[in-house]
Amino acid sequence: MKKLIKKIIQTITITFLGMYGGQKKKATRRFGIPFFSFVIKLKELKLKSLALLLLISILCMGYGVNSFLTNILNNDTLVRIVYGALLSLPFMFFGIRKWLISLVSLTIAFSIRAGCLFTIGDFDILIEDIIRYGVLGFLIVFVIRKE
Repeated sequence: MKKLIKKIIQTITITFLGMYGGQKKKATRRFGIPFFSFVIKLKELKLKSLALLLLISILCMGYGVNSFLTNILNNDTLVRIVYGALLSLPFMFFGIRKWLISLVSLTIAFSIRAGCLFTIGDFDILIEDIIRYGVLGFLIVFVIRKE
């Protein structure tokens, strides 16, 4: 039970890092998610955990209006699909099945547009961010594991 609660807290932490990084400090998302993920998986997976640091380069690309991908693809829906697919790349180091699960999950999650659930001060709790980074967190915490 303690392990499950710990994993849920880790998933929520990754989700919050993604949400906060999207609205406030981009570095929180770009570097916070990969480093937090690396640290929580380091003990369990050792060298393979380094693959999670590849998320830095992908998260730095972004998927917004002025992003690298938008400049190349020039289509918001396509940008989000490609971005989700790119985020799945580090999962290849953990096996083809885990990569395929992450590819499908992240591609769908980053394609979703759902709007604001509510606002706390000047911070919007966006449904799409909860889904996107919740899925990423879930995949990192629950899907990537020592077999």
